[in-house]
Amino acid sequence: MNNNQLTKPFWFANVWNFFPEFTVEDLEINYLRWSAYRKSFARMLQPVQLDQMLDASCLEMLPTDLTGMVISFHYGPYRLIPRYLLAAGYKISVLASPGIIKKEQKETELLMQLNNLEADSLRYIDASRRTVLKNILSDLNEKRLVLVYLDADEGVNRLATKGTRSLLKVPVAASGLYFHASIAELAFRFHIPLSFLLMEKNENNGLWNLALSKGLRCKRAEQPDGFMKRFKGKLNRAINRIVMKEWTAWENWPLIHFYHPDLKERKVVSQDALTWVMPIYLQERAFFFDVKNRQFFELKTDNLLKG
Repeated sequence: MNNNQLTKPFWFANVWNFFPEFTVEDLEINYLRWSAYRKSFARMLQPVQLDQMLDASCLEMLPTDLTGMVISFHYGPYRLIPRYLLAAGYKISVLASPGIIKKEQKETELLMQLNNLEADSLRYIDASRRTVLKNILSDLNEKRLVLVYLDADEGVNRLATKGTRSLLKVPVAASGLYFHASIAELAFRFHIPLSFLLMEKNENNGLWNLALSKGLRCKRAEQPDGFMKRFKGKLNRAINRIVMKEWTAWENWPLIHFYHPDLKERKVVSQDALTWVMPIYLQERAFFFDVKNRQFFELKTDNLLKG
């Protein structure tokens, strides 16, 4: 199945889980707003010269003494964040998947050349490699900032074997999102400073500005539970700030996979339980997508024609 063709049904299903009061019309309007944001954010990346791309007044608000790991989300024009950090004089390393690294490599090289920046001013750390921890610590020792984008996209089957302590739940609207605790655990173990950096829309002029949280550091003799509680508090505030401000600007709505702690208790959905289905046609096969329960039901067209 083509992921692009599944974007809309997954977006509807996931958003409806958080906002069950929405009508079909509400979902359609907000989906169009979400799609428009994605297109407008892509346009912000052109031209590639930093002085033309970035807001000078916004850049002035960015401190020049950040250290450790910077946490952000796929929210707003988030791809401007590395560019703002570069313009502020930082050398940065972005933790990313192999697919993202391959996709952005040529664009990154061009960005460095056109702005007369050293080739290693922006470096990628492959999150899939066994050496990822070593690479993060090595880059931190070089006084580089490590930029991490957190996603709430953990698959059910992969997490079924893990304990709930490896996850951090953030209540959002009528549901909740789960995030890996690994970044916070790493910061506690090696006393790495953490900060949250977002692109946030100014309600007065509609421009997107940088919003930086107060740094989080491990206190002397602090226990893991205490640090994790403080980290979760900051994570909670950041996520709810996103939802309260401009939730349709969060890119990952169609990519969420919900975590179910009690998988064995889940039952097959009966036809009577179907509340709303969307017809989908993919690769010459017809489906009904159960929006509420996020399940596909293939329609056997041969049998329908015979009937």
